[in-house]
Amino acid sequence: MKRAIMKIKMYGKESSEHELGLEDEVNALFEQHPNIKIFDIRQSASGGSMADTNLYISVWYEDV
Repeated sequence: MKRAIMKIKMYGKESSEHELGLEDEVNALFEQHPNIKIFDIRQSASGGSMADTNLYISVWYEDV
């Protein structure tokens, strides 16, 4: 039996780009690969009051 390889897909946007649809990019992954097995999804942010906030989403998955 061939074992699937864990993959990671990362997305990032600056706060000024929020309107560009970070969620749409993640959802497109799910639509394009309906048979993936998702192990973890994480969201994080960096930046602060003196700089734009950067948002990051990472998806750990296997193609099944």
